[in-house]
Amino acid sequence: MTMERRRSPRIEILGRLHGHAVSLDVPVVVREISLGGMALETTFPFPAGAVHEFRLTLGDGAQVVLNGRVMHSRNTAEPGKPPVYVTGIQFVDDEPTTGDSSVSDIIDRLK
Repeated sequence: MTMERRRSPRIEILGRLHGHAVSLDVPVVVREISLGGMALETTFPFPAGAVHEFRLTLGDGAQVVLNGRVMHSRNTAEPGKPPVYVTGIQFVDDEPTTGDSSVSDIIDRLK
């Protein structure tokens, strides 16, 4: 059994939250989110240590824009299959840069 290193439990998203990497102008799939970070899925890797701006949008239009540092990015696809990168993002600021909501507001709406 591995020890949980996260300070906040992650919530599985199941398509209820849409992500966009603002700095790259590309959509990302948000797999999980917590108060401290999120897990993304993309077809390309993010370099570890890079900081990006992400816009997260709920189905009702509520948005939050946050900065996050890439902690890891791993290809999880089976050999011979197209790449699927799962990337761990740690939020680097407590307050959203822009948007209608905070991370805690978004998480409350997802519960």
